[in-house]
Amino acid sequence: MRVGTYDMKRRSKFKKILNEVRENPTKEAVQTNLLSTETGDLIEKCNWKLRKAMIRKVNEMAAEFDVDVADGFGVPLNHKDMEAKLREEGVARTAEKKAKLDEAVKAQKQRIEKKAAKKAERVAAIAENLKKIKNSSPSKTEEKASEAPAAEAPAPVAEEKPAGGEVSVSMIKELREATGAGMMDCKKALIENGGDAEAASEYLRKKGLAQADKKAARVAAEGRISVASKDGKAVMVEINCETDFVAKDGSFLSFADSVANAALDVGNEDTDALASTDIDGSTVEETRQALVSKIGENIQVRRFVGRGGSGSTVGSYVHMNRIGVLVEIEGGSTGLAEDIAMHVAAMNPPFAVPDEVPGDVLEKERNILKAQALESGKPAEIVDKMVEGRIRKYLEEICLVSQTYVKTNDKTVGTLLEENGAKMVGFTRIEVGEGIEKKEDNFAEEVAAMAAGNA
Repeated sequence: MRVGTYDMKRRSKFKKILNEVRENPTKEAVQTNLLSTETGDLIEKCNWKLRKAMIRKVNEMAAEFDVDVADGFGVPLNHKDMEAKLREEGVARTAEKKAKLDEAVKAQKQRIEKKAAKKAERVAAIAENLKKIKNSSPSKTEEKASEAPAAEAPAPVAEEKPAGGEVSVSMIKELREATGAGMMDCKKALIENGGDAEAASEYLRKKGLAQADKKAARVAAEGRISVASKDGKAVMVEINCETDFVAKDGSFLSFADSVANAALDVGNEDTDALASTDIDGSTVEETRQALVSKIGENIQVRRFVGRGGSGSTVGSYVHMNRIGVLVEIEGGSTGLAEDIAMHVAAMNPPFAVPDEVPGDVLEKERNILKAQALESGKPAEIVDKMVEGRIRKYLEEICLVSQTYVKTNDKTVGTLLEENGAKMVGFTRIEVGEGIEKKEDNFAEEVAAMAAGNA
């Protein structure tokens, strides 16, 4: 058999390796040099005759030093094994990319939180300095008063106590536990209402309503997605707030979970009907207003969606509390639906099945593809076939059942459903804050406004 140029180079390289081992004839040299992965790859690329001779040399030298040669060393993989190896490498690469992406998202989130915390510290420090400067600088009236002769100090006025008696610490504590309001707000409410806890509670509720109305115009683009399920039905609720710090607050999380459970009993996706639903003795709206008063941010129940019913299976997946997906299938299992929901969260397909794609969307894409194909100068009948082939490819990209399943990367979602005796019904995907125009903070303007307020 004729030896090609590349095989001659490989043979030369193999001889060099053999000579290195002969110069240093040890068992370790055989294992690290002659039986290395690089040597095996080198032998695999040679033609069969040269490869056979090289493998014989390797076996002879390995036997001389009593070293075992791995099965298949230097022998290239067959087509089936090669496909399996490539699939494994593909899965490993996908997992590695996902791990790197998750790590990057986590690092970015930590950087944002750290930056926001430092910003808050700077604002607080500047405000404190401005306050100290203001307090340390006497006004003109105070200067004149200090120059005037000292007058007899008036007798101290006795502090007026509320008609209902003195406000004790225990009263403030009880009102705070009952309403969730701040300690100073509870104290003021009790003083204003003469120590009457019921009247003070009503006072705080009215104050909370006023605060909620005042804060309602502020942008609330952060928050979380909460999911609840019961009797084959599942719902997702988006609860919004102004900052991601509040989105992690225990009271906010408890409120979001309670609203999700309440949404299970609402027959349609009507937020007004949900607002009047009872949770823990109060309506959702009343609880929201009280939470606004307690936390001090605009909080909104923006929307909720539901899926499921008799004869179908629903699975849910929430990614980092910000992306929520419900997948509904016929047959199969909840675990299967949850796996597909994870795929939808990652890939965000526009449609579930080709039948869902609107006709005008297909027609627009067909016209674009046809214009591109006509530029090739090919006959009309060939152009039509080209367009239809590209339309099929387009549908595969935008439909969930045609996409490659990201968890294994070796089959489509449709094939996965068929293997488990299931059929796609549909999915719903929502993301926190999508469609809400966020306000861009200006640190310089904040400081300037704060300085003007303390002037």
